[in-house]
Amino acid sequence: MLVQNKGKYVRHAEGVMLVPGSNDVSEQDWKKFSNHKIIKSLIEKDEIVAHDVKSTVDMNATQAIEMVEDTFSVDLLEQWKENDDRKTVLDAIEEQLKEIKGEGENGEDDE
Repeated sequence: MLVQNKGKYVRHAEGVMLVPGSNDVSEQDWKKFSNHKIIKSLIEKDEIVAHDVKSTVDMNATQAIEMVEDTFSVDLLEQWKENDDRKTVLDAIEEQLKEIKGEGENGEDDE
């Protein structure tokens, strides 16, 4: 399942770590993590949101693009890129990958 950490901090609980942005988490790990006292309060505040999906394919394009823009895992973005065929989503994935990799407008690294 996809779990979105909307906060600015890495969250650790019950052996699970969420980086800011989207995270791929097993349902078993999510159950342990979400039952932690502090994490429960973050879920209630909507700082951590669980999406009952595994990929952008399972979301409408607007939701998928929002998720892409909040994802910093190259592996996860590449996985979504392989599975999604919507142009708007693929464009958002490409743009996010460029941002993460620090590529400039000419495809060269920004310095």
